[in-house]
Amino acid sequence: MKRNLLFAVITSSSLLLSSAQAASPTPKASPTAKATPAVSNSAKATPAVSSTTKKPTKKPVKKGVKKTATPIPSPSPVWPPIKFTSNKGIYAKIPTSKELLGLISAKAGLAEVVKKCESNACGAVIVAADYRCEWWEIKSTVYGVDPNDASKKVTLGKLRTLYGPLSAQTYANIILVSDEPLYGPSVLDPNSGQTVAGPARNGISVGGISAICHKSGTDEKFPANIYTPIR
Repeated sequence: MKRNLLFAVITSSSLLLSSAQAASPTPKASPTAKATPAVSNSAKATPAVSSTTKKPTKKPVKKGVKKTATPIPSPSPVWPPIKFTSNKGIYAKIPTSKELLGLISAKAGLAEVVKKCESNACGAVIVAADYRCEWWEIKSTVYGVDPNDASKKVTLGKLRTLYGPLSAQTYANIILVSDEPLYGPSVLDPNSGQTVAGPARNGISVGGISAICHKSGTDEKFPANIYTPIR
């Protein structure tokens, strides 16, 4: 399945943050300035060749370019986070499809998780906190189209995503993976004789996301995605 389907599902998610355990962010708009890298166009000098002399011309000697001993360090991330919703030192943000693509490219582990989202409904959230969190609990809801009224949504299931410890002022990119299929049951293609995915179940999305930072430990294992369908 095409990966852009995943992005369509994720970008349709809404960030509805609750106040559970006083650790779920509430909307707060902050302006941000985008830094545009400067591009330097250096002119190359072309040596002139004289046609009035028979003496062989000496080829210009190329000067070696001194390599930088150490790479230029990247600027430190801005803190507090920009364009995140926040509440009492907890920050959360739904990434755009462009941001998510960058996250997947940077971390191979996320790419493996995203493969599951080619067939299941998924969401994503970026979290951080002013202080250390022993573990994170992300609660979300999977919605579908009401079969009786296409303009309305119905709840298909509830999802709990668990993530491990995170140091203060550190970002975590969390993919929310449900077991809700994006396609109907597989069918047999009469032309090829092969089993193919069933029809797409349009209108499925992951929303109602609430990020909770826990300061004390737990016996639960993470990372984990626990999906409870509602029928």
